Amino acid sequence: MNLPSISDLRLLAPRRILTGAGCRSALPEVLAEEGRRRPLVVHDPRMGDSAALADLLRLLERTFGPIPVSTDVPGEPDVDCAQAIAVLLRKGGHDCVIAVGGGSVIDAAKGAAVAATNPGRLADYEGFDRFLQDPLPLYALPTTAGTGSEVTRVTVLGVHNPPRKISIKGARLVPTAALVDPDFLRTVPARVGAAAATDALTHALEAYLRPASSPVSRALGFSAATAILRVMRDGRGFGTPANFAELATASMLAGLAFGNSDVGPVHCLAESIGAVYKAPHGAANAVFLGPVLGYYGSIVAAPMAQVARSVWPDALAGQDDGAATRYLVAAVEAFVAANEVGTLDALCGGQLDIGRIAALAVTNNSNASGPIPMAETDYRAIMASMGS
Repeated sequence: MNLPSISDLRLLAPRRILTGAGCRSALPEVLAEEGRRRPLVVHDPRMGDSAALADLLRLLERTFGPIPVSTDVPGEPDVDCAQAIAVLLRKGGHDCVIAVGGGSVIDAAKGAAVAATNPGRLADYEGFDRFLQDPLPLYALPTTAGTGSEVTRVTVLGVHNPPRKISIKGARLVPTAALVDPDFLRTVPARVGAAAATDALTHALEAYLRPASSPVSRALGFSAATAILRVMRDGRGFGTPANFAELATASMLAGLAFGNSDVGPVHCLAESIGAVYKAPHGAANAVFLGPVLGYYGSIVAAPMAQVARSVWPDALAGQDDGAATRYLVAAVEAFVAANEVGTLDALCGGQLDIGRIAALAVTNNSNASGPIPMAETDYRAIMASMGS
């Protein structure tokens, strides 16, 4: 894989990143220091039994009084839900958004932060820096170790007529602060946690393998990928608190990796079936990751082998790069199967239209970011190899 000889990185990250169990308790102070007085909380509607969420809301109410809350976010957010939250932001005169949830909630809140200060339709802002006014400040508290949206410059939202997913990107979309508190992971079901971890692994590896990535993004991707794979290797951290902190931090590092680079063909496929079939994003990335990595073949063998040998040094002693890469891919696919994350047929309801998904994938604005050029025929071949 040929790497660029010149790298120009302008590191994008929240002004503050807090990590560790209980770091949510610092949010009222962070808001007060920046002069925020009227926050709106957007949180996942499925978090009703979260002790960490209840604690956070109590802390906010002590400082700011009653806190308006919105929970109207579907599993796969679209421009309509983001626009609806923006209406609440404008009507309430809110000066910031607090997003507590997985990637769906954080992406919806990002879209709302843009829509609250910019006219017209969110879909008109697809691409890089298409909006004129700064979004409202956003404070992100991830509740899954998956998307890394708490540290990135992008929001991915569904649109209709025809169904697809768009990416709105820009440095001003990076949250003002990220509070990565592993206590929020305690109520995540094991299968959801496994899908989220594979989602984070996809972010890490796609940033690491992208030829145009800077050395910083590649290093962040390598660090995140090896940490996640070690948890997967040891079978820990899903449904128990043993590795929540490690996974939460690794997901955040993976977010920084692709947030300062890009994702690639795995996401192009996952976002396409998410738009058409409403497939959960983390599970979609999980089912495509192994087949796409395998499709790349020898072009990624050397960098992939470096990751694999860091995770399985004894098992891969004396093995060449190709064998090490195949070992890693097999391990990821075995993990996805063992944790019942899903299958392509199940995610698409047994109705997969290979031609339609391939056509959508190749038009995704991350299509050119993979280690090899991808055409519709490549995406068709990958899906055909998966037995659908």
